[in-house]
Amino acid sequence: MQRTHRCMKELIHRLEPVFRFAERVHRELCRNRQRQIAVISGLAVIAALVYAISVSQLHQQRDAFGNYVLVHIASTDIAAGQDISPHNTKTFTMPTQFVLPSTRTALPSSLTATSDIGEGDIISLQNTLAEGEGSSVPAGMRAVSIVPRVAMPALSPGTFVDVIVNGQVIAARGIVLSSLDNNVGVVVAVPELLAPAVASAASLGEASLAISN
Repeated sequence: MQRTHRCMKELIHRLEPVFRFAERVHRELCRNRQRQIAVISGLAVIAALVYAISVSQLHQQRDAFGNYVLVHIASTDIAAGQDISPHNTKTFTMPTQFVLPSTRTALPSSLTATSDIGEGDIISLQNTLAEGEGSSVPAGMRAVSIVPRVAMPALSPGTFVDVIVNGQVIAARGIVLSSLDNNVGVVVAVPELLAPAVASAASLGEASLAISN
């Protein structure tokens, strides 16, 4: 305890010149109104210069990335076939040079997920399809034209179907991309590893479709 007290006294003793200098400056400023105003003005100018330099550096960093664009990302997990809207997405600003051409910069009024979209994933042409929009094959899938032997009701893009051959499902949860002329068949996206078998069965007229959940 005594040692601590001695250390404090020694510290105060060493700081006495600083205290005296600060007191002298304070007295001078109080005595001379013009000098006080000059000091305050000088400090204000320095603060303004620091702010201006900071803003300039911020603009330089922003300009280094070029233009910015608004993108949409999933705010929660979105299952394939689920509607996409502002309720399950949020916006994020990114430099244009880092945005892929397939990224959606605007959300159509009717937009459906064509594959499972995880929270934080960017909404793009590769994982969504809008009503009346040209089909886009999701990543990891291949498009195959199928003309079923049995007539089926018209299937809208985004509908999930199972491809059946000889009573066996050979490709589950394919995605209808578009209809063929006169609705004789559809173009279905299936996993790329199953595409050869589906295409072979379709060419022989052995492929049937069943609407999937």
